[in-house]
Amino acid sequence: MTELNSIIQDAFNLFAELIALQKSYLSKISLPRPFVTQEEIYQHLSQGETIVSFYLPKIDSHLLSELRQEICCLISKHRPEKAGQIEKINGYLSDYPHIYKDFLQKEQALPIPQGMLSEENELLNFVVYQTMRPFLQKFASQTHSFIQADRWLRDYCPVCGEKPTFSYLRREDGKRVLVCPLCATEWNYRYLVCTWCGNQEHQSLKFFEVIDVTGYEVYVCEKCRGYLKTFNEKKGTNHDDWLLEDIKTLMLDMIAFREGFTRPGGKILQ
Repeated sequence: MTELNSIIQDAFNLFAELIALQKSYLSKISLPRPFVTQEEIYQHLSQGETIVSFYLPKIDSHLLSELRQEICCLISKHRPEKAGQIEKINGYLSDYPHIYKDFLQKEQALPIPQGMLSEENELLNFVVYQTMRPFLQKFASQTHSFIQADRWLRDYCPVCGEKPTFSYLRREDGKRVLVCPLCATEWNYRYLVCTWCGNQEHQSLKFFEVIDVTGYEVYVCEKCRGYLKTFNEKKGTNHDDWLLEDIKTLMLDMIAFREGFTRPGGKILQ
């Protein structure tokens, strides 16, 4: 096994367990339905406002804490060299339960806590991000009927505001659908527009594909040097959970990096 294959396999093993854990919590999570009216939601969305910007889901802090601790144990199991940092982060989050509210209100960009190293802060953000995923997926499922996916047409999620890191081309009509990596909301987007910078100059928007990764195209923008992996349902047959697909296709990220493209923010995986 090559070093790259070994890295991909290790990441896949971690995320496969992580996603299974998050899915096991979906049935435990109970969120009160939003008390805002459908008309209010339509009005905010028509102005480009995300749902969490005007209505924060009410989350069970005890269940949130339970999941966070399980995620910390899981990371320590797969990354024993990070166990000391994870213990520190878990302790910090136990003393700072409101960080999840800050996470939503500050568009998933948490400041570096005092006394915490940059690397530890990245790990902290990862733990918070992964802990929030099932709660926001539950919330998104409740608000799904309010969102007109074919009319939103923006480059960020209408529910949580996260930028998409993955998309697919629908088999039946070829339309491009963006996928939120945080709450799993899907919505339509224009085909030849960069999702990172909004560039519409077709001559600077291209894609490449790799014969060993069937069904995938990587759309690159020569203006901002961003890229977006896309599954073409007319070329590929089956796919797994989109986050797992993101892991399984890490080879495409490596090729994009080698060619000088990146995911803005430097995030390969959430």
